[in-house]
Amino acid sequence: MHRILWFDEQIRAGHFPNAKSMAEHFEISVRQAGRDIEYMQDSLRAPMSYNARRRGYEYNDAAYILPSVFLTETDIRIVNFLIYKYEEAVKSIGYVEGLDRVVQTLKRFVPYQPEDSELPAFIVDARTAQHKHDIDRAIERGHKLSVVYADNAGEHEVDIHPYRTYSQVAPAHVAVIAWCEQSGEVEHFRLDRIESIRCSGQSYLR
Repeated sequence: MHRILWFDEQIRAGHFPNAKSMAEHFEISVRQAGRDIEYMQDSLRAPMSYNARRRGYEYNDAAYILPSVFLTETDIRIVNFLIYKYEEAVKSIGYVEGLDRVVQTLKRFVPYQPEDSELPAFIVDARTAQHKHDIDRAIERGHKLSVVYADNAGEHEVDIHPYRTYSQVAPAHVAVIAWCEQSGEVEHFRLDRIESIRCSGQSYLR
């Protein structure tokens, strides 16, 4: 949260911050800084764009303000994963009244769709559809995947244990929740930013 607040202040001060300046200021990787910027754009709906001439970000709408209270990226990953595990458990133990009310409340604050949800109508890209097919098949078989992913920091390869795919309407995209071996965390990967997928054939514990 402190990195996002700093980035917001830098934009308002007209300093045109970018992933590199954030990484240097907080002594983190450019890749992590890029994910923070992506989180601001996708989850916090920050109307900002990259100014190529100034080599940094600026707000398109000066009236925009950050939410006074919001979940961090890690919080959202954890909540999504807990909802998923609960719904898996329901299949064998049935609904638990008090816990179910909590889960339904959490669903109102984080993007979530059932495991068997279909691709939404806005998806027309054949590559994204193929990625979803390959990932769903790996989930069914419990196989690890090697993925080349492109974000604000550029392309990089990660090894993931996919748990489920889901779609979100605003902004429109399909993503996979997966445990990343490189970061050691549960992360969200947008399918339209995946360059390639390779199934390792190795199993993982679910």
